Amino acid sequence: MKLFYTDASFMVAGRPRPNIPFLCDAEMELVSAPNDYLRYVATVKGRTRSEKTWRTYGNDLLEFFAFLEGNDLAWDTVNQTQIGAWRDAMLERGCKRGTVNQRLRCVDTFYDWALKKGITHAIPFSKEEIWVSKPQGFLAHVDASGGRFEANELTVRAHKSLPKFLHLDQAKTFLESMTPYRLKLMGYLMLLTGMRREEVAGFDYRVLPNPAGRDPAKQIAMILDPALTPTKGDKERTVMLPYDLAAALYHYFTFEWPKLLVKHKRTHGQETTCLFLSEDGEALSLTGLNNAFRRFSEKTGIKCHPHMLRHTFGTYELLRISRVKTQSQALLWVRDRMGHSSITTTEKYIHAADLVQHDDADGFQADICRVLRDGH
Repeated sequence: MKLFYTDASFMVAGRPRPNIPFLCDAEMELVSAPNDYLRYVATVKGRTRSEKTWRTYGNDLLEFFAFLEGNDLAWDTVNQTQIGAWRDAMLERGCKRGTVNQRLRCVDTFYDWALKKGITHAIPFSKEEIWVSKPQGFLAHVDASGGRFEANELTVRAHKSLPKFLHLDQAKTFLESMTPYRLKLMGYLMLLTGMRREEVAGFDYRVLPNPAGRDPAKQIAMILDPALTPTKGDKERTVMLPYDLAAALYHYFTFEWPKLLVKHKRTHGQETTCLFLSEDGEALSLTGLNNAFRRFSEKTGIKCHPHMLRHTFGTYELLRISRVKTQSQALLWVRDRMGHSSITTTEKYIHAADLVQHDDADGFQADICRVLRDGH
């Protein structure tokens, strides 16, 4: 079983639809049921507009259908015991419990879709009602579930882990070790705004506000327009730029970026609106960004990956806003800045913030910006 992706020649309703995953079996024959479902996920389902989400669905179904193929099982006759064996095999291979549960849920939704489409008459899963305790007070008045949820019986208990973040001194040391300067700026952008690595790597200069004439004591709102710069789920959101960061980015854009743009035009014959380019004028890959962080982790002895800077922002920003607002208001603020689709995702920073020195939180942004100014 192998996973492939459509190219621009694949048309749906007269429109090119590239990057939709599809499966082929060992004989390189298309596997119709999962492929129809993946096409539905990519072209019909309203909550799965991201190509990254499509890839996740594709990889999850690849794992399942490869198991079926390897054990000569048919997807429409497999039973819950056999799927339980697939689950146990994944755990024995060392897959994380969260990953295993994600794959089980994906396969579960595939069968729900197949049942509604009438291409199967049974679902090889059973559900159980579970109770989940929730923190008292926060949005309790709008929670109609009463803590009751239906869960797939095959899912395993996952251990909730705190988001990994850097403390103030670690963040300053790590970022100051980074070279070249544009890579350092990317790190500051993740740390001070909570932007994702994909959003920073594909950052479009047209969303960058000009800090000229602005109050240096105030943050600057920057709208991430998905029509210009990548965002998760293609959702527009507003992040807040500290003045010093906006000034540093605009200085780089004015004096350093044009030199890289010349190299890009020389190679590709056209301009780009991507703000961060390599020394050769090429777009930066996520793999390259991860490798750079790995290199500076080894150099400093501070283990850090790009998403850890986003977690650091979420932890410190929640604590900072909680000093002047209620916790409910602070959670909503951080949720909107980070682009979380659910407040539950944001709530994980509550316990992480308990590990932070409160006096560090008061000066976190100011201290980071001071290092940024001094290092420029």
